[in-house]
Amino acid sequence: MAMSSSGQFVALMKQKANVIAPMRKALNADLPIVGEKHANGYVSNKSVLDDPQVCVTKYDMQTNSSNQRRIYYYPDGTIGTTTMLSQQSSLWTDRGTGYNYFDGNSWGAQPTARVETIKTGWPDYHPFGPTGELIIAHQSTGALVMNTRPVKGTGAWIQTLLPALPFNITGIQYPRVVTNGTNHTNIHIIALTLPVADGGQLYNGMDGALLYCNSLDGGTTWSGWQQLPGMSGTDYTNFTADTYSWAEPSGNVLAFTAGDSWKDQFLMKSTDNGTTWTKTIIHQSLFNLGGNSTGWFYCPDGTMSIALDDQEKAHIAFGLLQDSGSQAASYYRPFTQGIVYWNEYMPSIRQDLNPDSLSLSGNFVGWIKDTNVFHPLSGVKLATYFTSLTSNPELMVVNNRIALAWAGVTAFTDPNNYMFRHIYGRGALIISPGVVGWCADTMYDITGSFIQYYFSECMYPCSSPTWADCASPCEPLLFQVDDYAGSYIKSLNADSGYAGQTLPDENYITVTNWIPCWWEGITEKHDKPTFSVGQNFPNPFDGLTKVKVYLQNAGDLSLTVTNLTGQTVMNMGKTNVSPGVREFIINGSQLAPGVYFYTVTQGEKAITRKMVVD
Repeated sequence: MAMSSSGQFVALMKQKANVIAPMRKALNADLPIVGEKHANGYVSNKSVLDDPQVCVTKYDMQTNSSNQRRIYYYPDGTIGTTTMLSQQSSLWTDRGTGYNYFDGNSWGAQPTARVETIKTGWPDYHPFGPTGELIIAHQSTGALVMNTRPVKGTGAWIQTLLPALPFNITGIQYPRVVTNGTNHTNIHIIALTLPVADGGQLYNGMDGALLYCNSLDGGTTWSGWQQLPGMSGTDYTNFTADTYSWAEPSGNVLAFTAGDSWKDQFLMKSTDNGTTWTKTIIHQSLFNLGGNSTGWFYCPDGTMSIALDDQEKAHIAFGLLQDSGSQAASYYRPFTQGIVYWNEYMPSIRQDLNPDSLSLSGNFVGWIKDTNVFHPLSGVKLATYFTSLTSNPELMVVNNRIALAWAGVTAFTDPNNYMFRHIYGRGALIISPGVVGWCADTMYDITGSFIQYYFSECMYPCSSPTWADCASPCEPLLFQVDDYAGSYIKSLNADSGYAGQTLPDENYITVTNWIPCWWEGITEKHDKPTFSVGQNFPNPFDGLTKVKVYLQNAGDLSLTVTNLTGQTVMNMGKTNVSPGVREFIINGSQLAPGVYFYTVTQGEKAITRKMVVD
């Protein structure tokens, strides 16, 4: 089914080849924004929904790309939630964290004022201390604001600005946070230095550096901001807002992923609570240090999710997009779809990210169910998020079970004929280490249970990392519900043809239950990758390079290197190889500089990749 859907997608993409969206612009959401306003003749029906609405806000851009942790389901059955709250239609001077709490029996009143005493945005929510909670957000001037209280759900918040910034940083923003330790008193943060366009400065030559800091004593002292190895100006020109995401820690194991259309998608992992880090390339970009594309290319869309399994291996999902141009002037093809999946047992994902090939290797796991979305229907338009048609994945892994949710475009339309997005989900089983079986014919519209959601924009899904493994009432999922497709704030920075919402209205932050045991029967019916070959790394190279091969079945392996004329210049072989990830090492010093192809063969299956020797 995945292959059939992917093939249909490719054909329809060619049909839409002349449709090109405008350049994706950086958005400083803290500047005054004025846009066209139209009368709303559409009557909202959100008051009659069965799912609880925990907050109402007029600020409708919950993230630039990836989700933050906005909901936490505690072992005692209580739930804490946060969102970006504002009651204003412009300027949003009252913006801050909207907080609500479920005490095990009922939700509190919808918040009307922010938690902070100052304007903030992008709140990240976590448990803190034996019974407390923590929120870290950023101030528009580039400071991070921390609010804590010792007992969740009650009491006064204690606010501090943190941590002290090095002298050469004028500000830091867009934080991502996790807590760990016996009482969740270890705090780990990654955040972005304030770019020049927003009044910041270059950091070690980067116009937006992603830095890490921690506190191992509940915020009393801090390590100071660090630029982790593999994330400096020699690796990337810059990072952009919200294109990174933490996994929930497992003991002292920390992991986050980062990447976007013009950079590697990579994994950073620490097994010693943040002291040392190891970098793994998931997908290698050709444009990390700049350059222009020679045409359209598939790439990550900047929305992603990461989770650790019971063996503390990372699982990652991201949206699939097509881009062109350059980092400075990036254009994207709007009718591109796909959720890409990878785990640590797998080799790096092939560089071209072709959907058909990704389907065969088990990396293409989510797509648009309704192919009417791709037809050039008269008057039907796509609202702008500057991401894939399938974006903002939420990935959860526990007890060898995987649950994946994402926002996907539907054929339903709003009063202005823009297509709505709904929240979809799919399940999988970890059959054995590195072998994942996705349910082949079960992909749910999580927001399709109520007829009221059919004509609603459902966006920014966020789940708690404390999945109860199908316990009743399953797992709470937080998302934003709106009467109009797209984001009002984002649409003000786009051309009208792909703008979407032009009226700042009320958005309903809603909680529903999901994960209805999607994996039942999956061991008999699933998409099972049997053989895949990663892109060699590093590439280009002049010394040694590695090629990782993923095997489900035991057997003989061979690797053949040929030059551009088809002449074989190198042969390697491995006999009676057991299932799992295996590795070939190619010595570039034995080859003349130039372009080569390597082919890995097992039985009747062969996969070819290109490599470059400097």
